[in-house]
Amino acid sequence: GSVTSFIVQYMKINWDLFGELALGIFSAIDAGSLILMHFTTNIWACYAGYLIFKACYMFLITIATFQIAVNLSMERYALMFGFNNFVALVIQTILTVVVVDSRGLGLDIVIQFLIYGSYFAVIAGIFLIRSIYMLVSSKCK
Repeated sequence: GSVTSFIVQYMKINWDLFGELALGIFSAIDAGSLILMHFTTNIWACYAGYLIFKACYMFLITIATFQIAVNLSMERYALMFGFNNFVALVIQTILTVVVVDSRGLGLDIVIQFLIYGSYFAVIAGIFLIRSIYMLVSSKCK
């Protein structure tokens, strides 16, 4: 994950135009690796899916953080990233209570992979639709 995050600084990409497309692609890869972990019984395929998921997730977080930081003044970094981390922790807690905890659905691990894979698939769809809109609107200008 750290290697993929380190690679971002050397990529010469117009992040304003292709940032959301990258977010959509890596969210789709994350969804695919989680869904692979749901449907397979091979432990090595699960390990490979986890490695792919973790590397892409770290890359995804790096791109998202960069996209946010570009549009902020330096004085607002602490407030924005502190708030983002708080909201992410709240969403993660709610999702964990609903999906994992016995007070919620209490689903087994195999079904959890499907739930989380579907979650990333929805996120990927949102980013891909938005990026297609951005690319088409930039071509029309």
